[in-house]
Amino acid sequence: MIRKLQFSIPSQGNLLRGAVLRPAEAVGPNRTVIICHGFESNMRVTRKYAPIFNEVGYTVVIFDFTRSGSGTSTGDSTTMSVITEKQDLLNLMDYVKGLNCVDENHITLSGCSQGGLVAALAAGERPNEVDNLVLFYPGFSLPHYCRHGYLPDVKVDPYNIPETFWARKVKLGRVFLTDAMSLDPWKEIRPFEKPVLIIHGIEDEAVDIRYSELAEREYKNCKLIRVHGDHGLFRFGFSEAKRATQRELRRWDVEKILEDY
Repeated sequence: MIRKLQFSIPSQGNLLRGAVLRPAEAVGPNRTVIICHGFESNMRVTRKYAPIFNEVGYTVVIFDFTRSGSGTSTGDSTTMSVITEKQDLLNLMDYVKGLNCVDENHITLSGCSQGGLVAALAAGERPNEVDNLVLFYPGFSLPHYCRHGYLPDVKVDPYNIPETFWARKVKLGRVFLTDAMSLDPWKEIRPFEKPVLIIHGIEDEAVDIRYSELAEREYKNCKLIRVHGDHGLFRFGFSEAKRATQRELRRWDVEKILEDY
């Protein structure tokens, strides 16, 4: 059984809304994972990832980025970028660490697609505040794609970026591209030297798995698990990803116990 606590916090002049999903059997401050959703997504989608962690004892935090163009948080999507989402996540981390049910010394960051990139950037900025990373088909390709003007269902001239434009159902602004283009993701994630798990679908057509292979080489302590699955693991691959992730989470637990012994 899962206990649910909804919350709303200020973030960059907007309201960030989410929920804490805590196993009923958890006692006292508990290890916690924050799961970041991807582009044109929200916590209704990341909710299906919560049992991966709840079932092995984690408290789970799901939320909607502000300005995302989807979900329940507030904000103008034309001012959203990976950088603004990273700041949302850092603000959320500060809030979560103050909750009585959360062990602030054992916080995992997780994310799907663009949210995986955001989680990796936040961990790189605050490596001492994050226990480990679990990234599902992370969008490490985004800076490269943006430099060439490629976004979901739209091609934009990177040398003549319009003030606003649509990518699928999300209205974006110039800052989305300019912020992404300014990133050197490999340099920015490298400070994080704790365990990293990446799960990526071999049949992913939105984010080439080779970017996750690059990330595996850039991280000091990373394991990439390839599963048969599409981007988002919607059509197939989710069950395999769940089993693989839980296996690694349990392995990390054993290693932690042995370290502390």
